[in-house]
Amino acid sequence: MKSVLVLTALCVSANIAAAQPKVAYGEDNRIDIVDSRNSMRKTLASSTATQIKNYNLTLSEDKMTYDLKDSTLEQFMLSISRSWWNPEGTPLCEGEKFAKQLSIGNCSGFLVGDKYLVTAGHCMTSDSDCAGAKWVFDYKKGEVEDLSIEASSVYSCKTIVSQKLTSHDKMDYALIELDRVVEGKEPLQFRKEGKLALGEGVFVIGSPSGLPLKISGDATVQLNDNDVFFSSDLDTFGGNSGSAVFNARSGEVEGILVRGAKDYATYTKQDADGNDYQCMGVNYCEAGVTGGSCGGEAVTRITNLEIEKTIEEFENKEVAELTPAEEALASADAASAAFLAEINGILDSAELQ
Repeated sequence: MKSVLVLTALCVSANIAAAQPKVAYGEDNRIDIVDSRNSMRKTLASSTATQIKNYNLTLSEDKMTYDLKDSTLEQFMLSISRSWWNPEGTPLCEGEKFAKQLSIGNCSGFLVGDKYLVTAGHCMTSDSDCAGAKWVFDYKKGEVEDLSIEASSVYSCKTIVSQKLTSHDKMDYALIELDRVVEGKEPLQFRKEGKLALGEGVFVIGSPSGLPLKISGDATVQLNDNDVFFSSDLDTFGGNSGSAVFNARSGEVEGILVRGAKDYATYTKQDADGNDYQCMGVNYCEAGVTGGSCGGEAVTRITNLEIEKTIEEFENKEVAELTPAEEALASADAASAAFLAEINGILDSAELQ
């Protein structure tokens, strides 16, 4: 077991302020999407989005791309460790994974309808959370190294359809409507009843520590007796909040990653001259889920959302709440469509004769 001194204080910056801490169990098995050899998981990743705050995105003059703020994981971790008693901050340890990759994500989410996305409830607590960030698809290695992403991959949150974040039962989820139909992405399939078994294999896709999308698997259901959530030994971090947790066999969404153990710990190491220094590294739980800072990762069961019913009720409510002007416009559009259909019918009939 590696000797660690868990950070007693960590000033959390805005880009993972909403995200609850997670951890790595055993080996850190996070991999980039491009490095996966599993075609099913790569396909599922295409329907996964990363929440990025507006101030980390700049729309180009031609409105075809967004420029991404240049902030790497090592820069981000150094900045959030600074304090009045540690003004220089604590650096990442040498050799930490993904140290040079971008780290500008806040939370993760996944597509469940043509324009509906699920995330964690603590990522979407208010209208300002909705308006203050974009949802970016294809935020992954191989797409963002030039610090830009196509505007067609970037969506805004239009409204919060349903959200819960309660302390008494630890319910944590949100369903949002995006500003337009998502093109070129398929909604994910999700469990609609029942629950997976204890010991069943699971994997997760999301943006740990705000990094480009990662797949993390080789995990199982560890605790399964709660109707609201189950616990697993997934390797997840702040920024994974809202990630889809999948059944390893079927690829069906089983739940939403919402909270877990501490991400990073401080390690005491020696430099080339034999001098001790402190650095931050992944908090490894080599013995698995044992409690405390290795207490497992909680996953809200997807069945709690009643997604299809909630979307149907929301869309019916929107139709019912049309203003008189909108109703008049809708009637005019319907009348125009009927008139055009009648004309086309007459023309078709004439051509047939």
